[in-house]
Amino acid sequence: MVAKFSVRKSSFGELRGVEQYVMSERIALQVLSTIIDFNAYLRSKGRSGSLSVNEGMRSRPRQSYLWNNRFALGVVVAPPFTSRHDEVLHGNAIDFGITMPDGSNRALYSDEFARLHQIVEGRGGTWPDWAKTAPEPWHHEFATRAEAVPPYPDARTRLTAKPSASVKPPAKPAAPIKPPTPKVEADMLYVTSEKTKKQYAIGELSFTAVSSSRAITYSHAVPGDTSLFQTLSSAQVSGLIQDCRARRDSLGVALSPVFEASVKAVLSEEDAA
Repeated sequence: MVAKFSVRKSSFGELRGVEQYVMSERIALQVLSTIIDFNAYLRSKGRSGSLSVNEGMRSRPRQSYLWNNRFALGVVVAPPFTSRHDEVLHGNAIDFGITMPDGSNRALYSDEFARLHQIVEGRGGTWPDWAKTAPEPWHHEFATRAEAVPPYPDARTRLTAKPSASVKPPAKPAAPIKPPTPKVEADMLYVTSEKTKKQYAIGELSFTAVSSSRAITYSHAVPGDTSLFQTLSSAQVSGLIQDCRARRDSLGVALSPVFEASVKAVLSEEDAA
């Protein structure tokens, strides 16, 4: 197990009030400095709240629990010990949210996500490609690039300091922006169609056809585990992909012509099998 360094408490779901950690003090300072810089952006927009860590390092028992109960919980998660949240091998992943003054949690607005990605890159982190296509704009991985600017050495002190009483509260925005609906961190469910033998990585909001060579790489991601892909009937595969499309529609995620064409092609092939 790697060392644990605090990045403050979560306000998200069942993790509310639970201290979150990353694998090194340098990463912790990168994350905390990101929070400081982002909060300055919030204030410039006249918005309240503070950027916070929904989830950082994920324990192995929690990973196994989420994986073993993914269908009952209705979540899509990475196989145990393969995520960058893993407390033993990695511990450099962060899912961000906004903690409001009343302690509630909200997702970032679209302009806030755009600014967050810029800040994270400057602080030595990355919004990975798979998270861009999922899409998971809240997921970032630190210590993945050179820092454009070093973290604030006193980041912890800055975040615990109380604001001056002479500072006037920011004005409310004229027209609040409707935030996107966040989901539980969604990695991928890996499946093989029983009849067509096609393999897919299916997330909550996306799916991808997986090549044979890539499937082998995925299947060996967990030491000793070569059965990452679950074999499902054509009807089950079609159902998962239709559910993926329905979730995008219900959340207002753009249904691009490319995505729609991919859905149509897969359903047609599976229905004909």
